[in-house]
Amino acid sequence: MQSAVSPTRHEESLYGALIGCAIGDALGIAYENLSPRRVLRLFPDPTRYHLLPSVGLISDDAEQAIMTLRALAHSGGDSARFQARLANELRVWLATLPAGIGLSTARAGVRLWLGMSPQRSGVRSAGNAPALRGAILGVALPDHPQLRETLVRLSTRITHTDPKAEAGALCCADLAALATHSAGAPPMDAIRQRVDACPTELREPLRAALASVDAWQTTEQFAQLQGWQRGVSGYIVHTTAAALHAWLRFPDDFVQAVGALIRCGGDTDSTAALLGIWMGAHLGRQVAPDALLARLKDPLARPNTLHALATATARAVQSATPQPVRRPPYPLRLGRNLLFLGLVITHLGLRALPPY
Repeated sequence: MQSAVSPTRHEESLYGALIGCAIGDALGIAYENLSPRRVLRLFPDPTRYHLLPSVGLISDDAEQAIMTLRALAHSGGDSARFQARLANELRVWLATLPAGIGLSTARAGVRLWLGMSPQRSGVRSAGNAPALRGAILGVALPDHPQLRETLVRLSTRITHTDPKAEAGALCCADLAALATHSAGAPPMDAIRQRVDACPTELREPLRAALASVDAWQTTEQFAQLQGWQRGVSGYIVHTTAAALHAWLRFPDDFVQAVGALIRCGGDTDSTAALLGIWMGAHLGRQVAPDALLARLKDPLARPNTLHALATATARAVQSATPQPVRRPPYPLRLGRNLLFLGLVITHLGLRALPPY
């Protein structure tokens, strides 16, 4: 039986997971939906910020992880309060016009605005948004498996009702909990056991990832062997398998891992953000170089903001009492997202230019 995570370790893992998620997202956003070949032609160094040179800006993936922790901190772990708070976070978020939001998540947000309850707002989809929310809940609740499962199911069903989305989110959460418990090398035996417990459609790609790591194949080789020539899709099964491979291939080197994962192409911000949660939970504050952290200047994800959120969430879980967390003012979020949308549109135009 695993010993409980100490309060210091818990807070460190939460902060590391938020850092890893934000930096992974900010690195990957410039490459989203590019093929592996186009990735190397346009931006050969995936370990630098490219959307806005030398400045790290997050997309919808890291925002969802942040909102999930805010809901958990405000609820103190009470499931009904958590569900209501997360639904409210998603409503407000949709009104800030986030660029890059997945279609299924956006549809669910509209349904919430139309008055549907969180129990009925989800749509039939197996996209990867629940993976990010599930993984960060795994870091927040490493010693509370029953509560973790309950909250992951609730957070998934608000937006996604496909059983594969729920199975993927639960697996991502449990792997994040294992990473939080692990101060040394990733616990391979426990990871294999968790993979073996997955439904078939999720289990087989994850087993293939583990076998590929054992064979010392690169993450790019694994993606090619899986037939992902155009990149890793936004399907939660593919996202989870690719991120797991990169983590276990470079368990102590986030820069190498995220670079390999981004070079696979596809939904690079989501895969890199998920990788960052797992590796940050494992490595803590030291997950990323100081230079990348110093350039994370997004007003929604400044390092001190992420640290305050990690602290509040850890206290809420440890004391089972709500902890107040300030949500950025709506005008700031709307203005920031409109500027971010402009950057994305400009970037898409530049990506259409040579070299091909």
